Amino acid sequence: MNSLYLWINLVTITFPLLLSFDKKVAFYKNFKYLFPSIFLTAIFFLCWDEWFTQMQIWGFNSKYILGYYVSNMPIEEVLFFFTVPYACIFIYECLKAYFNQNEVFEKLHRWFTLLLFGIACTFLYWFNDKLYTGVTSIMLFFMLGTHLIVIKRRYMSWFYFAFLISLIPMMIVNGLLTAKPVVFYNPNEIIGLRIGTIPIEDFLYNLTMLIMCVGLYEWFKRIGNRQKLKTIKQPLEK
Repeated sequence: MNSLYLWINLVTITFPLLLSFDKKVAFYKNFKYLFPSIFLTAIFFLCWDEWFTQMQIWGFNSKYILGYYVSNMPIEEVLFFFTVPYACIFIYECLKAYFNQNEVFEKLHRWFTLLLFGIACTFLYWFNDKLYTGVTSIMLFFMLGTHLIVIKRRYMSWFYFAFLISLIPMMIVNGLLTAKPVVFYNPNEIIGLRIGTIPIEDFLYNLTMLIMCVGLYEWFKRIGNRQKLKTIKQPLEK
């Protein structure tokens, strides 16, 4: 079934896309902030993906892909960096629309960030000879540090909540990709610790990607809101 990876991408985005026009969430209204965020994140991670593909850190099973490539990557892998962030940020916005902010969870998110710091540091210290483990730990450390020390945005409490929810579909999607396998890994460049069939590094990789994407998304939203305020103020000043 050489269209399996394509179908995984289509199923991943179908329901979030259809539900984007729900009146309460009105996710479609944020498309102008969402698409630039996904695009910029995708460029960065596609460069990373291309490098790792060339280095044979991972590869793709020709039995489950159509055979169309962008450089060394199947077209389905390129789509992955658009469908998964879309679905995850949709979950993020749904939680914000349907649930009130929890003050306890808001305070706990800093501790959760520190826990992830500890995991990244531990992996980097003990498994720095594994390229996938080492590079992913460095990037996660950088993303977490940027948000904790520089950006200091309260939306991270919502983000962690959304990420925990998204682990359910992520387990299904990545489980299918690694069980067949559609995507296979160089055993010399990963720890070997897996949850089901999914390497533990994949969870850190997806977390890093989504932190970057939601950070850009919220940044574009803030710029948009500032422009709206200026537009409102100008007639009043006249």
